[in-house]
Amino acid sequence: MRSKVVGTLSIVVLLALLLAVLPACATQSTAAPSGATGTIKAGNLEVGVLWEQGNVWYDQVTAIGASLEKDYPGTKVKYTFNNTDARPAVDSRWQAGDPLDVDLLFNGLDANTFDWVTGNYLLDLTSAMNAKRADGTTWKDDFLPLFIPSMSYQDKMYGAPEGVYLILLHYNKKIFDQNGLTPPKTWDELLKICATLKSKNITPIIATGQVDYYVGMWSDYLFQRFVGTEKMMEYLYGTKGTKLAGDADALKALQEMQKLPPYLIDGWQGVDFTTSQVYFFQDKAAMILMGSWLMAEMKETIPPDFQLAVAGFPSVAGGKGKQDSVFGSAFGWSVAAKSKVPDLAIEYLRRFSSNEWAGKRASELGVLSCNKAVPAPPAIIGAKQVMADAANAELIVYHWGTINAKFGLQSGWYDPILKLWGGKLTPEQALAALDTNIEGVRSQRAAAKK
Repeated sequence: MRSKVVGTLSIVVLLALLLAVLPACATQSTAAPSGATGTIKAGNLEVGVLWEQGNVWYDQVTAIGASLEKDYPGTKVKYTFNNTDARPAVDSRWQAGDPLDVDLLFNGLDANTFDWVTGNYLLDLTSAMNAKRADGTTWKDDFLPLFIPSMSYQDKMYGAPEGVYLILLHYNKKIFDQNGLTPPKTWDELLKICATLKSKNITPIIATGQVDYYVGMWSDYLFQRFVGTEKMMEYLYGTKGTKLAGDADALKALQEMQKLPPYLIDGWQGVDFTTSQVYFFQDKAAMILMGSWLMAEMKETIPPDFQLAVAGFPSVAGGKGKQDSVFGSAFGWSVAAKSKVPDLAIEYLRRFSSNEWAGKRASELGVLSCNKAVPAPPAIIGAKQVMADAANAELIVYHWGTINAKFGLQSGWYDPILKLWGGKLTPEQALAALDTNIEGVRSQRAAAKK
């Protein structure tokens, strides 16, 4: 997710303005309502929000805050935009000891975010998660086991989930049905679908060349399918000096990647991410590879008769990776260790991640839920099957975590891919450029440790 959203998590543009907030002060103690535990002090609570005011998502976030203000008289909830452009300033506040009480900055699948835990910035939620409720269950029991690692570090929990966002093949079911097509299960089937659609003057795929990691969603999956997760993670974050140039599996991945440009919408290089999504919902392309935040992000502009469907990324013949692996993550919101109203912040997260509100996000916004009791969004065709398939699959943090990484890993990883699609590099040249870029990142990491 990114500006005005996911996806990432974790998305940065330089901005270093420290913001001041009203100090969180305890004003009154109120007995906790049903479902909460102990006595919670009223006070000023600052909550991060990924959406701008006027969006239906923002309305839900503020409705939860309003419930706290009602149940704990004297409480005042402030909402601070904490996505993309605002993220550097918010991070600076955390580092300066002036954090938001509730924020999104930790992902248990992404080592680039572990410093927030090891630096003692985040409150340990383990006790709250494991506390017995009146019915004998715990808060943690609400969530599917697959997503607990996204909220955990070294067997302790530091986040409560908003929902799960998976990188999926979204397709226009009406176009598929009209042309006798079914979602591809293999890469060869995908290419055949593209050829069929193009022969009928229908653009197969829409992509945005303005966001490198959105183009990179395709190469990330292909590298994973052909090369395998373990080797790719070693390449990006390890110390063995692994190279991709000369690797037959990596070469095959980019050779297949190179087959897609003829099937992309004209002018894809200049299409921004919002326009690309609008075009998709205007029937200008049959498929888009995107995070499952797509419906929630575009809900207000989706035509009422549009049939949005999703499927997992296709498997590839002879690939070394697990062919059902999926990129994605649970978005786990955390509480600041320095929060002056930690119990109030925890209660906000308890409500935010409850079956009630998770259910509303699924039914009203189309968000895939981490909660066991919440069904897949009915408005997204195929979502139930995707969630069932993911339950036993390997979950990989999307973009390999590169957009959270230091030393220019994101641009070093995706720039050669953009150039490959733009016809400026051959697959062999792209692999060589990747090796050069990643070696530069490794050198900076090594220097930083000295």
